[in-house]
Amino acid sequence: MSTIKCHIDRREIDKAIKLQRALRCKITLVDPTGLRLAINNASASWNCNYRRRGFDFGGKRHPQRTLKLGDLSALTPNEARVKMEEIKAEVRNGGDPAKRIEIEKRKSREQEFKDRSLSVWLEEYRHNVLGTETKYKNTEFQHVRLALQELNAFKSTASVLTVPVLRKLEAIHREKPATGRQRFGALSRFIDFLVSEDVLTSNPAKNVPRWQRPKMPPPREVVYNLNELRQLWSPQCGIREDYLNFVRFMMLVPLRAGEAANLTGNNVFLDEKELRFSSQETKNDQYFVLPLTDLYLKLINADNIKIKNKIFHLSSRENEPMKAWSYFNKKVREASDVAHFNLHNFRRTFSSLISEHSDFSESLVDSLLNHRRSQTRQGVIRHYQHAKNVKQRREVMEWWNNFLEEEVVNA
Repeated sequence: MSTIKCHIDRREIDKAIKLQRALRCKITLVDPTGLRLAINNASASWNCNYRRRGFDFGGKRHPQRTLKLGDLSALTPNEARVKMEEIKAEVRNGGDPAKRIEIEKRKSREQEFKDRSLSVWLEEYRHNVLGTETKYKNTEFQHVRLALQELNAFKSTASVLTVPVLRKLEAIHREKPATGRQRFGALSRFIDFLVSEDVLTSNPAKNVPRWQRPKMPPPREVVYNLNELRQLWSPQCGIREDYLNFVRFMMLVPLRAGEAANLTGNNVFLDEKELRFSSQETKNDQYFVLPLTDLYLKLINADNIKIKNKIFHLSSRENEPMKAWSYFNKKVREASDVAHFNLHNFRRTFSSLISEHSDFSESLVDSLLNHRRSQTRQGVIRHYQHAKNVKQRREVMEWWNNFLEEEVVNA
């Protein structure tokens, strides 16, 4: 490395560049003012040395620091001198330019991190919080994504999520309040994630007045009567056998449609006569056991079950998830003449008829619907009562089996 003291101007710079090319080593020009120009093979940059005023905690002077002012291509010699004088003035006033620049760069990086688009943050949310292992987590992700798109915020930064913007969801889904409420709730949980990442300081969704949020949908009150159950069990018109078996199965067991449609041999335990679901296979992320009786096992043809294959082949593609639910409902309605048919109504019918015609407790019947404990068990009991009550559940399922055989199947 060679150091040359001179008054730095364009002529001296050109000479130094030629010298550097000849020697193939670093050349440093040092101006009488203290300004320095370091010339390397591929670059040339302005810098200056400075030492903070005062002493450190040990009584020693602060160490000398070198600060880069900019590249030769960006600053002329005079511009570099002006910038160096600004640095010296800051040092005379007790400042530390290098530390200030470091803080500014860190804040800039943090701001760039926070200013990433909501589409990027949504992928972070999916990867770090939701995951993709269950249908219900995927549904949550889709609700957030669609809500951001409906608000024209998908490619924007989080700062656009304000109370006035979030209020628009109520107007967008005024005709479909259930969808609006799902969108609003999912978006609020996503914003909670943004708050936890310090992208936002608070959740604006919590500041939207209740009367301006998507309304609670009217309660679903459809409970099939015995005649409708008979029509669904033995429809007058023809229907695909796999569709009919699935309808009958859903009438017998109070599962959610997605849980039943994705059943495989892994879920069936023939010796124990049980269906078992891992926490990844249920909506509420809880392990669930459902006792089975002989009628259920006969319906699913238990003797020919293969471990990895789906029990109900509802999709036209082998072992693919069922997606044509609208078509399924249409065909069942046409065949049974039950115009308001919906698979979820079986769960309400199960709970209502058992409560009406038997002495089983509502909490026991409700446990077979696999609702989240925090919603169905209140107070201290939800922290201490974790019994599965498999024996009592089996009694309920056997009662329901006998009831349907007498009132529906053999009527």
